[in-house]
Parts: sequence; structure tokens; C-alpha cells
Amino acid sequence: MVAIPEHGRLEETPFPRLLLDLHRARFSGTLTLTRDRVGKRFLLHEGVPVFAESNLASESLGVQLMDAGKLSRADYNRVGAYVERERCKEGRALLDLELIGARGLFVALKDQVRVRLLECFAWPRGEFHVDPSSQPSPDAQPLRTDLVPLLQQGIAAHWSMERILGCLGPSMDRYARPGRRFEDLVRRLQRDESVEALLAGLDGERTLWRVAQAARTPLAFAACWVLHEAGGLALSDAPASSDAAQDVEVVVAGAATAREAAPREAPRPAARGSAGGKSAAALGAEIDERVDLLGTLDHYALLGVPRTSDAATLKTAYHRAAKTYHPDALARTGLDAEARGRASRVFAEIGKAHAVLSDAERRRAYDASLASDGEALDADRLANAETNYRKGEILVRQGNFRGAVDYLRAAVDLWPEEAVYQSALGWALFKKTPSEPAAAREHLERAVELDARNAVALSRLAALLRELGKDVPPPED
Repeated sequence: MVAIPEHGRLEETPFPRLLLDLHRARFSGTLTLTRDRVGKRFLLHEGVPVFAESNLASESLGVQLMDAGKLSRADYNRVGAYVERERCKEGRALLDLELIGARGLFVALKDQVRVRLLECFAWPRGEFHVDPSSQPSPDAQPLRTDLVPLLQQGIAAHWSMERILGCLGPSMDRYARPGRRFEDLVRRLQRDESVEALLAGLDGERTLWRVAQAARTPLAFAACWVLHEAGGLALSDAPASSDAAQDVEVVVAGAATAREAAPREAPRPAARGSAGGKSAAALGAEIDERVDLLGTLDHYALLGVPRTSDAATLKTAYHRAAKTYHPDALARTGLDAEARGRASRVFAEIGKAHAVLSDAERRRAYDASLASDGEALDADRLANAETNYRKGEILVRQGNFRGAVDYLRAAVDLWPEEAVYQSALGWALFKKTPSEPAAAREHLERAVELDARNAVALSRLAALLRELGKDVPPPED
């Protein structure tokens, strides 16, 4: 049974990890999250979220329906006036005004639980409190939410690739194949081509590093996290075809202690306040220095090896870094949460470097990019822009235009000459509440300027101009 503390901080127990722990413990009761002046309250029944409350006006039922295009601004104002006059909830107002049917209201309320949960994946900090004795209002309907796709969607939308790799880091050198919960989890995952490629690579003959290289979309990286943390993978120290793989097998079940088929001597814990023989003060200073240099070091410099290093040298350098910067090692040092967070950034970058350099094909491409002036920087910039764009697109498909704006704006800032990014940002600015039509028009016109044959950008600009009562320009030949 997983032990759930009554109080805690999201800096130490990230939200998706907390949801998994509550699910494993089959927790029934209330989970309350607070950050600054924002508060949310979730009821869970046997580990599954069934009800949600929020003090954010942007997460009200009316705003949610308006963001999804199911409620006009005029009807939204009617609902607000009715709620004020009758002192009732939005759901009752929507029914009384015949703006939604009973079935539609049930679906909207269920989606509201999902939306309020998904927003919490973006919280880098905050406090949580669990109370098994606290219950919601008696009229709350049981709106069960499947945790697996929720975890995948939340991580895909709000976690960076670096953060996901940091979590997977301890297992990346192990050989991955389907575990005991694999089939159940895969049935519930969202799938795209990258997820399919990831699943196909789990044959026990490749390390998790090699398998993760197929995860080229946020959805696939999130699927990898879910499989790893929820007991969907079996990891071993040798390939499945090796006799050694039959001697030792470690089954990953989230944060639970690894179980091994053959007994092994437990490693002695490092002394508190040290990592790799360094004092906490010295380690903190080293972490600060490494963080300051992150933007200036190439992959070889991050690992501290020459460019002629062979695979064994790279692996040794990575393990040496893990002993200093990995979260499990840092947990025994006495460093504060802020310092551990900076160290996690360093370890995530080191993990990326090792992933590239340990693969012969990717290493050749990386070495070639280093030889061409500025191309490596442009490649990284474009990759970051594409990642932000994909995250924004996921939120747009979910109807969360307000949340999508930040990611899409980052994509445009990184690569302003991409018409698709400009078009997506313009549309999100137009559709969000409150709408920003002037800024939306600027980005949509820029998208059309960059690519006059982009049908999506043209149709979006036409819709915006019609809304503003402007003439729609004819398409160019």
C-alpha cells in the first residue's frame, strides 16, 4: 500500500505522481490544492477523480462551454444574469434557460473535472492536502475520469521533454519490454504514429534510451512516462536474448521499491549532506556554476568528455554525472527544493546529451551540425519551437485556448517565420476569453503574408474579419 502524506508540496511530489499514488492507495476523500490565491478541491472515489471545484472564474462552466464554441457570448451573459438573480448554480441556469439538455450538462460537468485537473499539471509549485473524512456536497454526481489518458494529456500539454527525461533518467540504460500492466495501459493511451513507434521498440533488445528516441511528439513522451511510472514496463540490466537477463529482472512499478528475482547486496546509503564525496555547500556551488553554463556547453562538454570518446567512455561519464545530479542522489544531500530543481535541469540536459551521443546515427548528425556555423543552434531552436507548437495545438483541440496562447506565443518567438505557428497563435488569441481580435488579426495576417496559399490561415483570417465586420480579401492566385 502506498503511504500518502496528509500535507505536502508539489515541488517535491509533482501532480501526476500524486494522482498515481492516490490511485494506487485507492484513496477516497478530498484532495485540495493551493497556489498563491488559487484553490482547487477534488473528490476521489477509490483513487479516481469524480468531482472538482475551483475558485478560478476562467474555469467556470459557462466559460468552458464558450471556449468550446457551445455557448455564445450573448448566452453566456444571460446565464450570468440568471445566476445572479436566482442565486443558483450555472448548471441550473443553463437548464432553465434551455441552453443545454440534461445529457449535455452531464457531459459538460464531466469535462469540467478533466479541465480542472489538467490545469494543475502546469503548476510548478503549490501545496496539497488530503482528507479522507471530507466529502463534497450531497448533490454531486459521480463523474468518473479515466486516469491513464488524463495523465498522458496533462504531461503532453504541460511538461517539457527535459522534465520527462529527468524522471526517466535512472532507467534509460536498462533494456525495456512490456511489463505486467502493459496491455491494460496501452488500451487506454492516446495513440499517434510516434506512440506506435515507441510501443514497437519495447522488445527487450533495446535500452529505454533507444526506445525513447522514437518519441518525437509530446503525446509519445507522455506515453513513455505513463508506462514507466504506472507499471507498464519491465526493465532488465541485459537484453532479453542474454542469459544475464534471466538472472536479474527489475519490474518498475512507479515509486515502489524494485523487486529482483535474484538477491543482491543493497548499496550503502550515502551520508546526508554529501553526493560523490562533496559537501552540501560545495555541491550547491557546483550546481549553480553548471546551470549558468548550460546555454554555452555542447553535448560533449556537458558530459565532460572529448569528441573522440567511445561508447564506454560516454556511458561512464553519464553514470558519474548521475551520482551527483540525479534526484535520488540529491534527496540525501540536504539541499533545498530550489537547489534540487536547478540540479534536475542540469541532469535533464546531461541525459539529452547522452541520448544523442550514445546513438551512432544521431551522433553523426550532431557532429555535422557542430561543424556548420550556427546550424546546431537553429536546429535546437526549431525543435523547441515545434515542441511548444505541438503543446499549444493539444490545448486548442481541448478547447483550452487561453492555456494554448503561452505555448504558441513561445513557438512564434522562437521561429517567427513559420506561417503555421503565426496562424495557430492568431486563432487562439481570437477564440480565447477574453478575445484579443486586434492581436489575433496581426498574427493571422502575418501567417498569410508568409504563406499566401495556407488554407487554414486564410479561413481563420476570414472568420475573424467577418466577426469584426470587415471585408474579406479575395484569395491570391
